[in-house]
Amino acid sequence: MPRDPAATASVSASPAVVPAHTVLEVEPAASALLDLLVDLGHLNERMLETVNDRLLDEDPDSGVLDLPSVRRVAAEVLFDHLDATDPEQRRVIEEEWGLLFY
Repeated sequence: MPRDPAATASVSASPAVVPAHTVLEVEPAASALLDLLVDLGHLNERMLETVNDRLLDEDPDSGVLDLPSVRRVAAEVLFDHLDATDPEQRRVIEEEWGLLFY
């Protein structure tokens, strides 16, 4: 039975399906670090959103965000916002920095 050329053309002309969102897995220890930073008040919602956006840019081949990557990005975001942080909160962050990021 001969193929219908119109049907073939419409199939080959259809756009490729591209996922709307990237979904990455986060290692449990990395997720726990983010939870801890939020619970301690070091990351607010806006800063956490920035961390998440930057982590999406990481795009690891494995599809899993590891603790060192999350730790680095969270530290970058905290450092970026340090000047706008309340002096007392800044003092606490500076005291805890070594425990959280080394």
